[in-house]
Amino acid sequence: MSTATVSLVEIAAEWRTARRLYPFYSALIREFQLDVPHSKELENPVDRPEPQVLERVQKWFAEVDRHIQVAQIRQLLQGQNFGEEATLRALLLRHLPQDRKDENLREKLDYLLVQYFAAVTPHHPHEANVRAAEVLEALQPVLGHMELRQYPWSKELDKVADAVDNCATLSELLESGLVELGRNTKSSLGESYFQPAALIEVTRFNFRLRLGFFRLMHSDLHAIRKAVQELESMDVMTVDCREAGLGSEEPLATLRTLCQQWKKPFREAYKAGQSFRQLGIVRNILSKKVMARWAKRAKDSSAPLQGPAVVAPSQPQAAQLEPVLPTLPEAEAKNGDGDHSHFSNVEQVLEIISEQLFGSKQKTTVSTVSIGESKQVLASWEVNAFVRGGDDAFCGAIQRAVGARALLFESKEKIKRGHANRLAEALDCAHIQAAIIQEQVAKAKDKGDIDAAVSLAATAKRLLSVIEETENLKA
Repeated sequence: MSTATVSLVEIAAEWRTARRLYPFYSALIREFQLDVPHSKELENPVDRPEPQVLERVQKWFAEVDRHIQVAQIRQLLQGQNFGEEATLRALLLRHLPQDRKDENLREKLDYLLVQYFAAVTPHHPHEANVRAAEVLEALQPVLGHMELRQYPWSKELDKVADAVDNCATLSELLESGLVELGRNTKSSLGESYFQPAALIEVTRFNFRLRLGFFRLMHSDLHAIRKAVQELESMDVMTVDCREAGLGSEEPLATLRTLCQQWKKPFREAYKAGQSFRQLGIVRNILSKKVMARWAKRAKDSSAPLQGPAVVAPSQPQAAQLEPVLPTLPEAEAKNGDGDHSHFSNVEQVLEIISEQLFGSKQKTTVSTVSIGESKQVLASWEVNAFVRGGDDAFCGAIQRAVGARALLFESKEKIKRGHANRLAEALDCAHIQAAIIQEQVAKAKDKGDIDAAVSLAATAKRLLSVIEETENLKA
């Protein structure tokens, strides 16, 4: 191949990368009102080969980079449809070779590498101890070929990650200083942080930290929801949440709604941010309120105290703080017609499954969850679709298919027990999710993602099997 041909190939590749990144960078300018004009060269559909044109394009990207922090990249990737593997890979290939290796670049690489690893390995087992060899293989397209290296500081990061695994609440984690310890360890690496082999170890640590945060988030949110249910059963409608920056008479219904909104910040930075602290404070407020109401009830009735749903132990031990995940509130389980209406919604079923998976700290890849009075066995790829924390369409399709399957199975079991149920609604929901997941199977095949196609097809088959059994029972 001649030098001229090689040059043309390189120019074409440079234009492809630039055009792939331009929609994202242009969105950054619009979203955050940056004082940077849009690129005339990239708005022009013609890929011009002149060196000075490509130089202006690279200078334009560099100018935007100087104005952007990692939080803005994170917000845009998660808020709009930019989080796919191709965009993450292009962003990494742009940032990795940069000469100015400062704290801003380190934070961007911290975030982009762990996001890329999560995107390219969506079926990784639900285990905290991710192997360095797995990270090496996944990051090879952006870091290149290399040999694994052992660093003394890797053991320090592993100790931090192990300690995070032992935390029971977000408050406990934030007060422990573990996040800051991990960040300081990475910052102390200086220039060596940017070595490809070092980035493998850093990404492995960041991914373990990511899993730990998702587990603690679900634990706290579940505890808040359980406390809200407990207080409502005691005819308490409002709680003083001024300590958490909320109202002096904050409605419990609002706190339940906020649980959904609180999930959004937790997909962002693993820092001791206000949203994390607010969540922990609300949990503690509700826990104390439940304890006080139970104590008052026991005193008024002079009856033995029955344990409340939310435990607030005097000693901050992780084993005591960890919530027990009941499958169904007792008050709701004893409906006269046997119809657990709160299981008529797939979203609520998904919440219950997520809470049990994140709260269990199970190391196995196959898990059993309880939905109402029935149990569901989730295959390894189905567990991974819930615990990975990703937002891609494939994981979402698997989650909703599992939810529809659980909902339908519970309705089927109710029929066998002679209870009233919402079988028709559950069956309609299952058919809808079966169609959706088949569409995702086709998309996975079109993308050449064989692993995803196989996992989607297997979950679809399991859902169709329950649909067939239910329709036969109905007939």
